[in-house]
Amino acid sequence: MRILVVNQYFHPDRSATSQLLTELCEDLSEHHDVTVVAGRPSYDPSETRELHGFLAEDRHGSIRVLRSWSTTFPRTNMPGRLTNYATYLMSCMAGAIRATRPDVVLTMTDPPVVAVAAAAASTVRKVPFVYVNQDVFPEVGVALGRIRQPTLVRSLTALNRSLRRRAASVVAIGRDMERRLVALGCDPAKIEVFPNWTDGSLVRPLEGPSRLRGRCGWDDRFVVMHSGNVGLSQDLDTLIAAADLLREELDVVFAIVGEGASKAAVMADVAHRGLGNVEFLPYQPKDDLADSLGAADLHVVGLKRGLAGYIVPSKVYGILAAGKPYVAAVEPGTEPALIAEEHACGVRVEPGDPGALAAAIREMQGAPLDEMGTNAREALEGRFERRIATESYRRLLEALAEGGRSSLRSLYGGDARHRYEG
Repeated sequence: MRILVVNQYFHPDRSATSQLLTELCEDLSEHHDVTVVAGRPSYDPSETRELHGFLAEDRHGSIRVLRSWSTTFPRTNMPGRLTNYATYLMSCMAGAIRATRPDVVLTMTDPPVVAVAAAAASTVRKVPFVYVNQDVFPEVGVALGRIRQPTLVRSLTALNRSLRRRAASVVAIGRDMERRLVALGCDPAKIEVFPNWTDGSLVRPLEGPSRLRGRCGWDDRFVVMHSGNVGLSQDLDTLIAAADLLREELDVVFAIVGEGASKAAVMADVAHRGLGNVEFLPYQPKDDLADSLGAADLHVVGLKRGLAGYIVPSKVYGILAAGKPYVAAVEPGTEPALIAEEHACGVRVEPGDPGALAAAIREMQGAPLDEMGTNAREALEGRFERRIATESYRRLLEALAEGGRSSLRSLYGGDARHRYEG
């Protein structure tokens, strides 16, 4: 089977979507011919020095990668980011046409309207396409206050409703996202719920002390960590306000690990408050992720109110893999809250409530953290391991290529909708 994948970010880019898609394509390529139409690497400009022209070709293992040109304005500038998306969308059309005729097309939502290119390729080639929603657009932009023009919102809403209607299958990465998609008019019969994942062979509970913990001088302190994107959706304002409430708890340190559009603002807030219990660390390489995640006693998974189901925080799966408990500062019914409850590996508090978050951190200092960490790792191995997720995608793509929804009904025992059980 020949699989065509369209997404701007792919190896060696470091974004979460890039890493997930790379792992998915690596596993699919063990069984099938995979071609990816991606943008030029943008997290490390040195990676582009050997790529020239409107469309360049390279390889990642057995995966053929067609690199489309686009502008590379900084992500912190919204007009520049939109220009990057628009130029990639135009150039990736050429890549999709150049690719060998596929049997099925898969696209994510990075950039948000890249499914336009995937839908066009599937129409021209007369093959099905799978629409993987890593977020729900434009609703997430509206909730974050980044998209305000009513005409633009209506246009993007209509476009994405049309794309979901044209897709042979729509993947939601959480049960809360499934509910959002159904409410937006997506046919429930074509939705598959495939959660994101972490490679449990790469990220494992530490057998000894964390090197990072030792280097930072945290050996005798209770480490509360946010690890991942330092962006708009993670509600880091609430985390910093909670740290302010706990500033007299000298044994507690807050570690913010990662990069993102909001990092400068968060650092400025910490400086303005004069907090000595918050420390910032840069992005940690993937090979060091087990040690970095393992440096924490407790993780925090935050999501701004109103974003439930429009975004599903993927960082929770790395936390599970590292065998660590977490506090989910999220709305009820969100995927991190459901996992914490179903597997007894965390607790939930209301988002945007620094007092509740600070109280939960105090309570967790006396909780059976080792037991909760063991539960977290068992949840990863039973439901959120890399091979479990990528095998679900492989079965879906094979079924669609072999005969569409009738094959899926056979595959899933009379119901084309996939369910993962708690």
